Amino acid sequence: MNEHRSRILALVRAAAAAAVAGVAATAALAQPALAIPPVAPGAFAVGCSNVEQDFTRVPAGVRPEAYWEGLPLGETGRYVTDLLVDPAHAFVVSLRLPSNGTLFGPYAGATIPYAHLVCYPTDPANPRADYPLPTGHVVPRMQRGAEPPLFAANGVRYPVLLFSHGLSGSPLSGEYVEAAKLFASHGYVVIAPFHGDLRYADIDLDSFADFLYALLKYRTFVAMQAARPLSLSLALDAVLGHPDFRDHVDPDRIGGFGASMGGEALLLLGGAALSTGPTLSAERVTLDARLKAAVGLVPYFGIDVYPAFGRDLAGLDGFTLPYLALSGTADRTAPIGTAERGMRRMSGTRQLVALTDLPHAYDVRYADDIFTWALAFLAGQLGGGDVARATSARMTSVAGAMDDVQRIDYMAPSPVTGPDEAAVVEYRNASLDHYFITAEPAEMAMLDAGAVVPGWQRTGLEFKSRPAASPLGIATCRFFGTPSLGPNSHFYTIDAAECAKVRADPVWTYEGFAFNAQAPVAGDCAGDRIPVMRLYNNGMGGQANHRFTTSRSEARALQAAGWIVEGTVFCAIP
Repeated sequence: MNEHRSRILALVRAAAAAAVAGVAATAALAQPALAIPPVAPGAFAVGCSNVEQDFTRVPAGVRPEAYWEGLPLGETGRYVTDLLVDPAHAFVVSLRLPSNGTLFGPYAGATIPYAHLVCYPTDPANPRADYPLPTGHVVPRMQRGAEPPLFAANGVRYPVLLFSHGLSGSPLSGEYVEAAKLFASHGYVVIAPFHGDLRYADIDLDSFADFLYALLKYRTFVAMQAARPLSLSLALDAVLGHPDFRDHVDPDRIGGFGASMGGEALLLLGGAALSTGPTLSAERVTLDARLKAAVGLVPYFGIDVYPAFGRDLAGLDGFTLPYLALSGTADRTAPIGTAERGMRRMSGTRQLVALTDLPHAYDVRYADDIFTWALAFLAGQLGGGDVARATSARMTSVAGAMDDVQRIDYMAPSPVTGPDEAAVVEYRNASLDHYFITAEPAEMAMLDAGAVVPGWQRTGLEFKSRPAASPLGIATCRFFGTPSLGPNSHFYTIDAAECAKVRADPVWTYEGFAFNAQAPVAGDCAGDRIPVMRLYNNGMGGQANHRFTTSRSEARALQAAGWIVEGTVFCAIP
């Protein structure tokens, strides 16, 4: 390590433009891999709301699922409400669509009924019988008639999970009901609307590569997509306001899980703008700030010729809802490449995990990957504490499961609370191709104004530390290249010996303490902290520069471009 530092400092003196102080480089990323064991079913027994149905009403030759999925509103309608034995004691509400013809086409202003399945952690002594479905699945410990829910504990508010099924599915179809039960077993109150997509449009997503098909179908397709997030908000209203549920749910811990178009619906609920037609103009449908985080399984971002969020997926610009996408590399209906391009436009916390060889389907072989990633992410975002947030940020795979590869990772820090926390914000100067970090609000304001030192723009990435004046943490030394001797760049170190060595070198000018942080031990951080890696550009462009980041995907991209990974140098607050 000392040999490397001496070599670099000798290079500085020989060529001032390439000045840099560094530590031992490594061929691999410095952050240790964190493989999480697969989750098992949770500790809670599960009960569900009343969805009792009279299947003798189903005509011969018709699948009961046809009622769960719906038929077009203009025809002899079929919907799950036609089968409910006791709709007065089921979750059934009516959605009045806005009078917006661009989004809702022929259904603008219409009033549409929506039914919901709600599952929740129940008392293990709950004596209610399971409700068998004609598909072979069951609704566990289902309420009947006016029976109230029996929660696992009184006086406890449970987190909420909005559950949005895929196109023309339902909460009772296939494996969706099993997924809802799994989340409820981990302590979530799961709210799952029957979207009834086929009431709006009979759509084949794979056919949207055909421009004529898209032209003929787009108005009803847009209406169906736009109705989904509104139905999710309506379902949330119904449960949060219900006298049997409102005292048992936490309105500040609301997450989402959606498959395919359910993943798209949660993006729309979080404020993404929806493509409204072949011209690829886009319009926001809604923004429900109660939703704090969401997970998409093979989420639908559209396809190259018809992206879901406007031209070049620009409808995702400024999108800040924390979002985890679990995409399949063999998915042709919702291609992972389109999802990746969309997620790179987002701001805030975002993770994209590639599930190798998964097509556009639920495959039970990937269950460990899907639910372990989802539950870790949701725990990290919905108030699970520093360890949960740090675990989600550092997670790289599921141990012993199918092949999962993280393509994008960035965990935005939790909001700064109190005088002993500070945001360390990253900037980039495109003309210099240099990165810079600062924890000083006045310096941020100066750079944001762009007048005194023009050319610096926020990258959207930051991490959380302690201010330099805080009694907590270890002080981080800040240096700037000495004019005419050193580089036009800053350097930071928390290592006291390294700080002393650089202070003694005339190439660098010491600027004081930048912020306080926790130091890594043996190259790693404690379980409640997020590693910050330091990378060195190897003097490319004639000027040395370092970058400090918590994102492995950002580090990999720089490493591929010739940067050197120098190791974990700080430990950030999640």
